[in-house]
Amino acid sequence: MKIIDKFLSENEYTHPSGRRLKEKRAVILHWVGVPHQRALEVWKYFEYSCAGKVYASAHYCIDIDGTVYRFIPDDDVAYHCGSSQSDPKSGKIYTDWAREIFGAYTADPKRNSPNNAAIGIEMCVIDADGNFSDETLQAARELAAHLCKTYQIPVERVGTHKLVVGWKDCPLLWARHPDKFEEFKKEVSALLNR
Repeated sequence: MKIIDKFLSENEYTHPSGRRLKEKRAVILHWVGVPHQRALEVWKYFEYSCAGKVYASAHYCIDIDGTVYRFIPDDDVAYHCGSSQSDPKSGKIYTDWAREIFGAYTADPKRNSPNNAAIGIEMCVIDADGNFSDETLQAARELAAHLCKTYQIPVERVGTHKLVVGWKDCPLLWARHPDKFEEFKKEVSALLNR
């Protein structure tokens, strides 16, 4: 797997200068939400549309052809899984899963969030149902396994945006078909056990 560094400019909204991850507790997967949007278009969105307006970014983005781009260094904070909206099941800001994995990072959303302890991966999709190309899925498996191995993150802590906040169907495919996400995690585990 080849990773291409295409770092976002440092700014408060996408790549906060000097803000480092306090820990690396989880890998969180997302979908870009726009069919056929390419990774470099996602970079442009973060770089130009978000800066100065919206807190949004991710460490990585995987293109439809499986190319992996790193937008933010692994040690820096990206804004991909924080929330101020309540999970519909628990009534709390973060899900039970998130509170178990992230602990104190879920206690005070105004001062702290899972963004301080998670690496975020955006994935490009090929249709409105959120399906991924085979190349995107293979690169996602390899990247998740690489991050788990590098940072000693158990596969059980590979999650989705929906697993963190509860109310967001992200990635859409895995929110609608959680069994497919479980299969994905088994494949990541198999790569780790090679």
